[in-house]
Amino acid sequence: MSQVSAPVSTTVIAGDIAGATAYSAAVIEGFERVLAAARGLGFVTQEPGRPNLTLTLAPDQELALPLDTLASTAASFDATASPLRLRLVLHFGVVFRTESPEGTSYVGSAIRSTQSVLRRSPATGGLRATAEFAAHAATIGNLPFRLQPCAEPAALDGLSRLVFGVAPGASPAGSGNGGVDAEFMAYAKRRLAQEIGPFANALVDRTVRSVTSTEQVVALLCNEIDNPAARKKFEDDLKRFANMRA
Repeated sequence: MSQVSAPVSTTVIAGDIAGATAYSAAVIEGFERVLAAARGLGFVTQEPGRPNLTLTLAPDQELALPLDTLASTAASFDATASPLRLRLVLHFGVVFRTESPEGTSYVGSAIRSTQSVLRRSPATGGLRATAEFAAHAATIGNLPFRLQPCAEPAALDGLSRLVFGVAPGASPAGSGNGGVDAEFMAYAKRRLAQEIGPFANALVDRTVRSVTSTEQVVALLCNEIDNPAARKKFEDDLKRFANMRA
């Protein structure tokens, strides 16, 4: 029997290979080295037979070393597998830590959200971060990277590119909750709670701190709902409420 502990907020990183529909033995061998590096950083899951991974860091784990390690590993993979690229998406959110006889595993909306963003992000390499991760990074400070808006026209709203090295006096990207109506926030919490339960309040609060408009709030919160029909209904309800207050 597995025992599910209380939910925790932590960093989740999803990765796969961009730029190909088929993979040679050499590419798979190169990706095995990526997996080995990731397994040394936290809890890793992978779809059987596919060159992808989802890495869940411990809630209290510092970020500089894991991200530096992944950046170096990605650069090495890109150099040997060109023109293929390793792409990674960083997200910060809620997961449930599950204790089982086989060891610790993780389930929760942050993992699903990270995988969803990776699937929809531009098919190029590099490390990218969601708005939630940017907001989390901004609370830490003194991290060896900065976050820049993605240049690709197809990039998702709020998706940033992670660049190592911080200019003097600069700080990681992040923003307040300007532009988001308080009553809209309250409605979003009630409506999201109907879909995912009591953790909706924390998710809405975190999302609002990382964006500047209700449109961005709606887009990010929709990622927390797996069922397509329920997600569409949730999106329509929030947009309708926002339009009523416009």
